[in-house]
Amino acid sequence: MLHTKTKQPGLARYLPLLLLAFSPAAFAENRPRPEVNFTGTLATSNPNTVPKGALILTPNLIYLYANERYDRSGRTRKLQNSYSQWQVLLPIAYGITPRLTGKLNLGAAHTSANGRHTTAMRATDASVRLQYLLRAPNQDGTRTAISMFAQHNLITAAYDSLRDHAFEGMGSGARRTTLSLLAQKTFWMPSERPLRVRGQLSWSPRPPAVSLRDVSVYSTPRGFRGRYHPGAQLNLSLGAEYSLDYRWALALDVSANRQGRAWLDGNVYRKDGKGWNMQRTDHYSTVYSVTPGVEYNFNRQYNLIVGAQISVAGHNTRSFVSPRAALNMVY
Repeated sequence: MLHTKTKQPGLARYLPLLLLAFSPAAFAENRPRPEVNFTGTLATSNPNTVPKGALILTPNLIYLYANERYDRSGRTRKLQNSYSQWQVLLPIAYGITPRLTGKLNLGAAHTSANGRHTTAMRATDASVRLQYLLRAPNQDGTRTAISMFAQHNLITAAYDSLRDHAFEGMGSGARRTTLSLLAQKTFWMPSERPLRVRGQLSWSPRPPAVSLRDVSVYSTPRGFRGRYHPGAQLNLSLGAEYSLDYRWALALDVSANRQGRAWLDGNVYRKDGKGWNMQRTDHYSTVYSVTPGVEYNFNRQYNLIVGAQISVAGHNTRSFVSPRAALNMVY
């Protein structure tokens, strides 16, 4: 008899490891634990929801620099011109019920490349999120917390009909929805200090096509009329935090992101009415990264984390280094 072997899709093969990491284990003990504060890792979302009526502000300052690119075979190639971007993010989370949290994400960015740069900080697309806690943790965190969220991108930033160059646009024009499954569990080490581990699996289906006019963030020229078809997205990240004492903790994220194939089709028209067809295919891209960080917890209301996301491998995308800092404020 002929047997066929089913091939698991790229990141899906890591799902069993994610589930295994949060399976019940005999790490919990019924005795008092030392007081612990965590800020949360930089790249993996927290599955715990915000207490009802509480408000959390988490301003982020991010700098991204890239002077190399991964080609189709995964080898790095020098970019003709380096690329850099400053970005400010402001996630605002509010506890609607004990299990339901709403979040609004706002941001702005300033980009430089090819000897050009944006004239000022430009607003990026906003997004809204609803997160529901499926399984609450116990007091010491040894019972796995599980939640899920749905996030939708709002078209609030410019993405086409740009004056000079694509850097003036910080939006995508895509009505993208992302679905995520989150889990988190605390393991108490023999040192009586906790190791908190979390995971996030996110999927975004292909959004509707984006209609474009003239210069856009998708590298279209003046006179262009057409559409861009963004690809689906799949992301997996695992994060861990180890508490050194009441105030200090070490953090690390390991992430894998995949962007599906996308394509552009349309026509470019000159002033005299003549034109030509323009088509382009953007092949799938992947990037693997690590994000180490150091946390300092002033108290249970204010927490700071500083770190850097560093790409370590990929295909058809930039290789980058991205220092960042986030301040968590609870009200």
